[in-house]
Amino acid sequence: MDFETHGFPSIFSLLAELDVAQTAFFLDFDGTLAEIVPDPARVRIKQETLAMLERLHALAGGAVGVVSGRSIAHLDALLHPLRLPMAGVHGLERRNADGMVMRARIDAELYRRIGEAVSAFANRHLGLIVETKPGSVALHYRQRPDCQMECLALAEDLARRDTRIRLLPGKMVVEMTLAARTKGDAIADFMKEPPFLGRRPFFAGDDVTDEAGFAAVNAMGGLSVKVGPGPTSANWRLADIGAVARALSELTAA
Repeated sequence: MDFETHGFPSIFSLLAELDVAQTAFFLDFDGTLAEIVPDPARVRIKQETLAMLERLHALAGGAVGVVSGRSIAHLDALLHPLRLPMAGVHGLERRNADGMVMRARIDAELYRRIGEAVSAFANRHLGLIVETKPGSVALHYRQRPDCQMECLALAEDLARRDTRIRLLPGKMVVEMTLAARTKGDAIADFMKEPPFLGRRPFFAGDDVTDEAGFAAVNAMGGLSVKVGPGPTSANWRLADIGAVARALSELTAA
C-alpha cells in the first residue's frame, strides 16, 4: 500500500485497531475521494468509491460526513443516490444527519460585487474558471498557471477593499469567502450531534484548507490524515486518492 507516516507506526496498525462503531468519519471530496481535474465541473467519483462510502456509512451507524469546499447541492449530485451529512463551502453551509441545513449569513450585495469583479477578470483571461458557491467565489487557474500571480493579486486587492472578504488559497485556486467559518468549525459542530457525538473523529483531506479540520480533530484526540505531499499538522499520511480508497475499503472489509 502506498502510504507515508510521520514516524508513527504503520497505518495498517491504525486500521487494525480502529473501532468503526466508535469512530466519526469526515472526508474531503476533491483530492481525497475524487481526482482533481482541470475543470471542477467535470469531476467524477468512481462507482467503487461510492459503494465503499455506502458500506462505511452503514457500518458506522451513519457517522460519515463529507467536509468540502464544494456546495452541498453539487456534492449531492456527485454522490447520488447516497445522501450523507455534509459541510459545504468550507463550513459556510452544513447539513446534519437529520437533514437540517444551516448556512452562514452573508452580505448579498458584497457577494454580487465580488462575483462581477472576478467574472470580468476571468473574461479577460482565457482558461480561468469562476466557481460561484453559496457565500463564496472561487477563481481556478489550473488551466492557466501563468496567471497565478494576477489571480492572487486580484483576490488580495478585493480583500483589502473590504475586510469582510476572507481569502482561502488552495491547489491552483483562490477563494473569496464571506464568513469566518472553517472545516474545523463544521467538524466541531458535527461532533456535538448524533450520530457523531461521543465518537473519535477521523478526517482525511489533501489541501491547505483542510488544515483547520486537522487542527480541530487533533485537539479532540482524533485521527487526521493528509492525502498527498506537503507540510501538514495531520498525524498520518496517504499518498493519493487510490491509497485512501484502499485504506477505507480494507477497513470496511475487516
